[in-house]
Amino acid sequence: MKTKLTHVLCAAGLAAVVASVPAAAQTTPASEGRTHAPMKPYRNPDGSIYRFHNTIVSSFWSGYAVTASPPYSSASATWQVPSVSYDGVSNPPAGEEAAVNWVGIGGDGDSTLIQLGTGETAFTTGTTSYGAWYELYPAGAVGLPHPVKPGDIITASLQCTAACSPSSVQTWQLTMTDATAGWTWTQSFQYQSSMASAEWIVETPEVGSGFVPLPDYAQATFDPVEANGQNPNLSLSANGIIMQSAYGESSNPSSPVNGDSFSTCWGAIGAALTPCTAGSFTTPPAPTTASLSADPRSISLGQSSTLTWSSTDTTSSTGSDFAASGTSGSAVVDPAVTTSYSVTCTGNGGSATAMATVTVSSPAPGTPPPSPPKSCHGRHCR
Repeated sequence: MKTKLTHVLCAAGLAAVVASVPAAAQTTPASEGRTHAPMKPYRNPDGSIYRFHNTIVSSFWSGYAVTASPPYSSASATWQVPSVSYDGVSNPPAGEEAAVNWVGIGGDGDSTLIQLGTGETAFTTGTTSYGAWYELYPAGAVGLPHPVKPGDIITASLQCTAACSPSSVQTWQLTMTDATAGWTWTQSFQYQSSMASAEWIVETPEVGSGFVPLPDYAQATFDPVEANGQNPNLSLSANGIIMQSAYGESSNPSSPVNGDSFSTCWGAIGAALTPCTAGSFTTPPAPTTASLSADPRSISLGQSSTLTWSSTDTTSSTGSDFAASGTSGSAVVDPAVTTSYSVTCTGNGGSATAMATVTVSSPAPGTPPPSPPKSCHGRHCR
């Protein structure tokens, strides 16, 4: 598959060289589903690797890779899942833009790659989705049965546990923990890796027959990263990788901090690379909660029930089939038939909906309707 390099727009110095790179330099195997491929750097006309400000440039990798101390038998990273939004590319493959954050071994200069990470997708409809996955290239990515959302703190690792030689089929233990959601996944696999590199990457994946555009993810932070159980002592000139996508977006790595933490920063179509400084994890807003109850829950026709709602971390509330506002309150309802009521509460942590049902029973034939409450005054009222 050949990427469409004629769509690349960026800072003048980078654009001139990228536009002159033969499309064949960006060829990667196509496959059904989603694939996260080994790195293919842009190359100069003489075949040498092109560098921008002494940093390697690729069409779909951004971040850091190390190759100086193979074999790499382990790698790990902790990152925060970024929030993404659609940046407006017309008719992208599969109607989506996508970014993935991952840690892996192999793939920088060879055709092996074992990795795991999280994915963030923005659709042309304006919706988004998030998930976790692993991949043993060239097989496609396999999703993990656990939820992921923006702001989650993820730690992922790969550890060779048997036959740890590049000439052997190794046994690898892959582990991922979502400290925010409170889940951990681990599984062992047989895979023959080159063990020649370790990477910590933000990438645009290949979906079906083409690479997808890079959504606006603002900034992604990895802190810390390790290779072979140690600080990899990253250097921007020696290990950094800039992404200049075929659609024109960019992803620029920051200089590392303490050799083991860094950020990447998104750049818009046609804009210069975004100056990037290593950031820190942010505390996501507390999730919004909502509750709704009915008292009594069962009434006879003509009687009433009181709905009571409450919420946490809420800025507004809306009732269905009754009036609700604020963060808590109550309302009297007198339905003629069994009715399910709901309240939706919205805050910085999202929205939450709660429901309550009031069951209405009809009186038996011949039963007089309930008498209205008497109103009287004075000493002789009965």
